[in-house]
Amino acid sequence: MARWLIGLLLVSGSSFAGQGLYSLMSSGSYPLPTAMMQQLEQQHEGVISEFEADIEQGELIYEFKMIDPQAKTITEYEYRAIDGSLKEREVGRLKSDDKDELSGVLMLQKIGLSLSDMLALVAKEDAGHIIKAEVDNDLGISYIELELLDIDGKRKLAFDIENKQLLPLLKWD
Repeated sequence: MARWLIGLLLVSGSSFAGQGLYSLMSSGSYPLPTAMMQQLEQQHEGVISEFEADIEQGELIYEFKMIDPQAKTITEYEYRAIDGSLKEREVGRLKSDDKDELSGVLMLQKIGLSLSDMLALVAKEDAGHIIKAEVDNDLGISYIELELLDIDGKRKLAFDIENKQLLPLLKWD
């Protein structure tokens, strides 16, 4: 009984956290993540390979990971969504376990699009706030794994980078 109750509380807490994120992102008080992505893409070398919206101590935070294939680096950024100020920046070298993410980034470069461009295409096809996006490559397909949040909760899907379309086989809830 105690385990069941703890499990229920954990699931409920996760649901409330999602609702808090939905409320903040729906308030209209914050810039869209894609707008911040476009600024980051213009100001820095490389390609954004990952995005996540999160709440830290009641504050909406946008986290980005950017890969620079030429310099062989990964830079992680955390921004306060309310004013766009940089909270944290960390630079590291690409490692062998980053190869799938790098393959996806190279496909984005090959077709001449950025992550923000791809997310604009996704937004046309599917409603909801994008709270997580990650470039990946598996089975020879470069795709963006997405997590969307709407009034009904979170859902995940995948978007084929090369063909610019949803991957129905990789759609799950």
